[in-house]
Amino acid sequence: MAKAYWSKVLAAAIGATVVTAASPMAVLAQTPSAQSRTFNIPPQPLADGLTAFGRQSGLQVSVDAALVRGQSTAGVSGTLTPVEALNALLAGTGIVYRFTNATTVTLERPGAASGASGAMQLDPVRVQANTPPPPQAEIGNLPPVYAGGEVARGGKVGLLGNRDYMDSPFSETVYTDKYIQSQQARTLTDVLAGDPTVRLGWPNGNVFDDRVMIRGILVQNPNYGLGGIYGIVPGQVDTTGVERVEVFRGPTAFLNGALPSAVGGTVNLVPKRATDTPITQLSALYLSDGQVGGTADVGRRFGPDNALGVRANATYINGETSVNNQTAERLALTLGLDFRSDDTRIDADIGYQMRNIGGFQGSIFLAAGVPLPPAPNAHNSSYQPWERLQANDLYGALRFEHDITPGLTGFIKVGGRRSNTTSVFLNQNIVNYNGNTTTLGAGQFRSMAEVLSAEVGARATFRTGPVKHEAALVGDYLKTMNYSLNNPLAIPSNSNIYNPTFLPAPMLTGLNASTPLTSDSLYTSVGLVDAISFADDRVQIIGGARLQRLQSANYLPSGLPANGADQTVVSPSVSFVVKPTKEIMIYGNYIQALQQGPTAGAGLTNAGQTFPPFVTNQFEVGVKADFGTFGATLSAFQITLPSSFTDISTNTLVTDGQQRNRGIEFVAFGEPLPGLKFLGGFTLLDAKLTSTAGGLNNGNTAVGTAPFQVAAGLDWDTPYVKGLGISGRVVYNGQVYLNPANTQAAPPWTRFDAGLRYTFERADGKPISLRANVINLFDANYWVATTAFFAQNQPRTFMLSLTADF
Repeated sequence: MAKAYWSKVLAAAIGATVVTAASPMAVLAQTPSAQSRTFNIPPQPLADGLTAFGRQSGLQVSVDAALVRGQSTAGVSGTLTPVEALNALLAGTGIVYRFTNATTVTLERPGAASGASGAMQLDPVRVQANTPPPPQAEIGNLPPVYAGGEVARGGKVGLLGNRDYMDSPFSETVYTDKYIQSQQARTLTDVLAGDPTVRLGWPNGNVFDDRVMIRGILVQNPNYGLGGIYGIVPGQVDTTGVERVEVFRGPTAFLNGALPSAVGGTVNLVPKRATDTPITQLSALYLSDGQVGGTADVGRRFGPDNALGVRANATYINGETSVNNQTAERLALTLGLDFRSDDTRIDADIGYQMRNIGGFQGSIFLAAGVPLPPAPNAHNSSYQPWERLQANDLYGALRFEHDITPGLTGFIKVGGRRSNTTSVFLNQNIVNYNGNTTTLGAGQFRSMAEVLSAEVGARATFRTGPVKHEAALVGDYLKTMNYSLNNPLAIPSNSNIYNPTFLPAPMLTGLNASTPLTSDSLYTSVGLVDAISFADDRVQIIGGARLQRLQSANYLPSGLPANGADQTVVSPSVSFVVKPTKEIMIYGNYIQALQQGPTAGAGLTNAGQTFPPFVTNQFEVGVKADFGTFGATLSAFQITLPSSFTDISTNTLVTDGQQRNRGIEFVAFGEPLPGLKFLGGFTLLDAKLTSTAGGLNNGNTAVGTAPFQVAAGLDWDTPYVKGLGISGRVVYNGQVYLNPANTQAAPPWTRFDAGLRYTFERADGKPISLRANVINLFDANYWVATTAFFAQNQPRTFMLSLTADF
């Protein structure tokens, strides 16, 4: 089919050339070179840039390999004609081009074509684009990178598919592989550290999971997706094999199906895929005080038209961290496969992660009525050296898309995960302002999770008169079974966070090795949406509904059911987009969703208990701007949901009343000046408790929410030394209350990060990059708090890497 397709294209090109031979301008007016397209080609070696240009323009590029060897391009992004994009791509290289027919462009030195009408190349590199997927497809249809390369122009918006941020009536940020590499981000926590709308739930990657706060609401790994399949991402998210990280703000059950407590937002990981250009990249890593390791990234395409792709990634690092008495070992392996033809696309992923953290830092609690003392030196851990976290995750996904007609695509997705975790912990309870502590529980906690997730549906684009429709019908299935057991350990302890007492390691022999079923849940839903556009897409109205059913059950240690829930609701949603000018977009949305109640975490007396479902509502309005090289989103929102928190007097997760979060978010990104990239913004949040028991805490600030937070980062490619880059970032978080009565609080804090990088080319034109980053540059000490418990921050940490392409 591909051969027949290209035969038709070639015949059409020859015919167009013959008919319009007398008028070169007429040729250009009727060929792909005159049709505007969206380009996203970052700075890179020129040969690789031309490969991307051929794929994105639909043109065939012919060039002598010797002509581009050692040459680089500054890249190009935006909506341009292929001629305009090629001019930008070749700027400063001294290379010229000419069209030899309607779909072929030949690159050469100035004056090379004067003696001949044809092109004769030695050792030619020919780039032929595959048939691009239709606009309603997801696989192989990533939105282009925005100016500066740190974020993309858009991402997946649930059942709506991939959309440009100026066509999405929601707030989202999509971080690219370039940003992940420049920050040396090893986990999701590292990627999101600079997001002005996200607060980290744990200080670093050596913890239970990568929980975060979005819009003042806790978001955990069941609400993280891999290629749009949710529930299958490990609790600790390693960036190995991740191409992009898509952060979506606000409730998403209508868009993504029923998920466990996806009220604050969701995070979707876009896996890496093999490119037409072979990839072989190796890195050596160092993290203070003594962690060493490396990464490997290999990608190849095979077969006719490069139809089959393989991308393999691996990371291993081990050694002493910047926290005293702590070691960390991590292994991450991923394999991504894909197949593409004219009307069918298939991709698959399989991954394995292993973590072994010695001197593991869990939670610290605060006794009732005690003010929180200042944070101790973050390098000096008050945790026991024998506390340990061991975890492994095996997960995978398969996605299939087929174009039934040019405007209708059907798809099936399925994924699964099995996770095993064992931790040995001692919860410290601070009993006075001097930092004295007692034991609030110790034990060995064992857990296992098994998840099966699936989605099936169809997405279509069509017109009714002047109105364009983008419609989808989707069904989702998410089955989760949680197994856990806490073996209590009798370890009485009197210690101090500033001068800890270290105890002998407890005996773990003879403990119960079983992991009985604690809870299981089944979330099913069917969603229907239609996005209508008119007035040249300047006005868009999106409406739909999702039928959701949430079934859940909790079990006693004996295996007998304890309680459960079964609730069904139809959740409507409506949103709009209005573009008064090309650069400005105004949007609004209303989403209602049925959400599963929270689940008590490890170390709590009711660990593993899942609370009944509830209905949540969001209203949001906002303005987005796109000035070509600089973009921004300003949004205002209100979300209502039940209030849940940890009662520190009983060490139990409880729910009480309602929480109403109102806020304003501002996010800006891009490259406002050549070589100078900006990424940052702020969040103002008013999170209040209402309808509490007896009205006792009405009007108080919700536990774990910060009224103000800021993150701002600059990245500068210096013009003085080619390949030298400098980056810096500041992060501020406001005061956080630790109890509903608002009598205990963690103070605000500020952190500075910095980085340097230097990239140069070897004689063969392949790049070598040296990177040095410092987290917490001034070694500040502060508490990281999202609920009633909290933890020490990450101390100053140095990260070094050497990356080479082969």
